[in-house]
Amino acid sequence: MRKGLCGRPFIGILFFFILSYTALAQANLSPRDVLEKNVQASGGKEKLSEIQNLSFKSGGTRYFASSSGELKIVTEGKESVIKEVILVRGDKVQRNSFNIVSELTGTRKAVPQTLAKLFAGIFTLQKFEKDLKFQGLKTYGSKKLYHLTTTADSFKVDLFLAEDDFFLKRMVFQGMGQEGEKVEVNYDFAPFEETEGAKIPLSWFSSQVGTRGTLTEITEIKINQALEKDLFSKLDVNIGTVEAAPGHLKGNILDFNSSPNGLTITTNWTKIDIDKAGLKTGDELTFMNERANAGVIAGLVFYAAANEIPPPNELAKGARILSPGPRGGETYAIQFFGLTMSPPPSSLQILAPIEIVKK
Repeated sequence: MRKGLCGRPFIGILFFFILSYTALAQANLSPRDVLEKNVQASGGKEKLSEIQNLSFKSGGTRYFASSSGELKIVTEGKESVIKEVILVRGDKVQRNSFNIVSELTGTRKAVPQTLAKLFAGIFTLQKFEKDLKFQGLKTYGSKKLYHLTTTADSFKVDLFLAEDDFFLKRMVFQGMGQEGEKVEVNYDFAPFEETEGAKIPLSWFSSQVGTRGTLTEITEIKINQALEKDLFSKLDVNIGTVEAAPGHLKGNILDFNSSPNGLTITTNWTKIDIDKAGLKTGDELTFMNERANAGVIAGLVFYAAANEIPPPNELAKGARILSPGPRGGETYAIQFFGLTMSPPPSSLQILAPIEIVKK
């Protein structure tokens, strides 16, 4: 009995020294050690080197990333509709939104550039290695995180790896906006799970100081797909075509939703098209759908801004309007109120042609 009791303090002391040594060893890891453990945690260098491309989906957005650092972000609609494409190639980040092409700057450039490297490394920091600065092991409340920094465009990027499993837990962008305001964008990554031999987070939460955050849940993960050869050079969207002239607009249906109380038809007309047609709040319009009987559906009233639309009690009496989409976005919507429209008319189809003429 005494021998057992005498042995327990020794075992306790030994255990204490083992824990102390482990903690000290972890705290004294070099930047290379930290990166190696980060890569090993996600599947190992050999396994990750076999991955040439990665794709996944989040809601209506699909991501395609190559191991060389190219990234394509595609925002899809119903059926074959593609509303927006963001393309990252080297130092250039381009966006095609409803056939309006632009080069992105500021956080809109820095974030996808950084995500391109992160996805190319299968959510590890191996593609950042040459540009990383090691800030050591930091304590944040009850958690200890390895802190590394890099830059993207003019933004500082902080990267935090967990001390225990070496997965990326947080990414923070800090810089100045176009009007000189301070901008901070945070990405928090959920626990990583294995997919085809590589460990990938099933979601992340992004937020910007002063705004509400967004949860991105990852689905349909695919590795080493047979991609189109020009996938990372094509910036095309698929929203149909638009013809705009004074008092006249032709376009296509991007979406439609019906309910017992009415119908909403989302068009491919943007503010640029509305301005070309010269429409002003209060203009009366004739709405035509080529696939409807006789081609004419109804008369509409145009409202240029959401704050100019009549109150709900007035709309409920049977208003028919063309106005900015009820949920925001780039395009305008045709709305019918006070009508029984469930199911929707059979003449409504995605990308079907539509037309309005000013009376």
